[in-house]
Amino acid sequence: MQGWTDGYVTEIGYTHGFHAELLPWSMAAALGPRAPIRPDAGFDYCELGFGQGFTLALMAAANPQARFWGNDINPAHVAHVRGLATRAGLGNLTVSDRGFAEYGRAGLPGFDIIALHGVWSWVGPVQRAEIVDFIARHLKPGGVVYMGYNVLPGWGQYMPLRELMLASVMRGQGGLPDRIQGALALADRLRAAGAAHFQVNPTVSARLDQLLDRPVAYLAHEYFNENWHPTYFTDLAASLAPAGLSLAAQARAADRWEEEPRRQAILTAGGAAAADDPAFAELLRDFLSNRPFRRDLFIRVGGQAGTGDMAGQGDRIWAALGTPRDLPRRATPATLPVEPPFDEAHALLTALMQGPQAEQALLAPLGDRGPAALAALAALSLVTPALPETGLARRRESCARLNALLLADAQQADRMTALACPVTGGAVETSRIELLFLAALEKGTEPAAFAWKVLEAAGQRVLRDGRPLDTPDRNRAELADQWESFARRRLPLLRLLGAVQQDG
Repeated sequence: MQGWTDGYVTEIGYTHGFHAELLPWSMAAALGPRAPIRPDAGFDYCELGFGQGFTLALMAAANPQARFWGNDINPAHVAHVRGLATRAGLGNLTVSDRGFAEYGRAGLPGFDIIALHGVWSWVGPVQRAEIVDFIARHLKPGGVVYMGYNVLPGWGQYMPLRELMLASVMRGQGGLPDRIQGALALADRLRAAGAAHFQVNPTVSARLDQLLDRPVAYLAHEYFNENWHPTYFTDLAASLAPAGLSLAAQARAADRWEEEPRRQAILTAGGAAAADDPAFAELLRDFLSNRPFRRDLFIRVGGQAGTGDMAGQGDRIWAALGTPRDLPRRATPATLPVEPPFDEAHALLTALMQGPQAEQALLAPLGDRGPAALAALAALSLVTPALPETGLARRRESCARLNALLLADAQQADRMTALACPVTGGAVETSRIELLFLAALEKGTEPAAFAWKVLEAAGQRVLRDGRPLDTPDRNRAELADQWESFARRRLPLLRLLGAVQQDG
């Protein structure tokens, strides 16, 4: 059918999302001494099926000492990220539009990290076998595979809705965007008619409401591939085992934080089988949490343990992603609530407002509750691992080139909303309005007025409480308020992370 290649959507480009789970130093922090990379050495990183490649470009800019590779079968995606790399001078980024099998025979090096975000869920058995073969050929001993994928049973309740919408798209007329809108409208009409499926599955109705608000570019790739296969962890683990892979860690700190609270429930439910069979224990975890998406790190047997600064808990450096005012008393970043030791967590964030600090010195004044506070802040994405200052000047120069392009792009479209960070070797998510404020600072003009000029010229309005403001005066006032808050809270953080150059 037109619009699909081997069952994968190619008619519509994917969104330009930033995925923090792909960042190499977040993986290294999750793996500790098992990490195959260290800050004082280069490494090779490959992303299979990179979409628009925005995260790949951010990583290349923030790690000029490393080499980044990737493939995507959509030529427009490849052209986009290749253009970013060329204009930002990212000579360490190489991309291809070959399929997995052909790409695997392309004379590539051995990789320390191979990453796939969502791809496994959107390809069929042939492509999955090609992915495993690629890993077997190119992952170094001790290397890491990041796998983000739709998991069962968490996705089970939504699969009938997806099948309904796909059936509608396959029978529809016109371009794929029109057919997707028609499929959503069909599901909404069935719900309005009192369809029993929605009545007995209230979470499906809530999911449909979410889909009605999402852009077509996201929906096309997330829900409307002909190949769309959520999987059980046990099946994925069995598929990867021939490549010598075993589960090493959860990629997200929020998911790792939940491991201990879930452990006793897993052992109680599964008994000796759960204690002796890690894959079975993970299956029980997925039934307990019912999460629809997993982010796993697998390690290939046979490598040496990492020995760099990032690998040792005592030597780890931390930077702030939020201020003390951002600290909640309670939040649920994954499937269980996090209630940080508030005083200690507040003290940690306050200390990090002065800049990145080594873990031992950071925790020394806080006593026994300090480690728990730091773990909670990581789970809440309020702190992130940082790199030693060695090589910082080179990282700053590389990040500045890409970030300048992103500020310019924000004046044309709302799509690439993150900045490369030399301090962390990663990136930080932003909003388009924040990027417009930063562009105004670069130009030496008043930020709120500049942002409104860009938005007004495009016929766009500022949202408040999800609704566009109706008059120019109200838009200007809202932007002035947002600038005041940004200048006071977010701008200092972006400067500490190196995403924005310090004054002077």
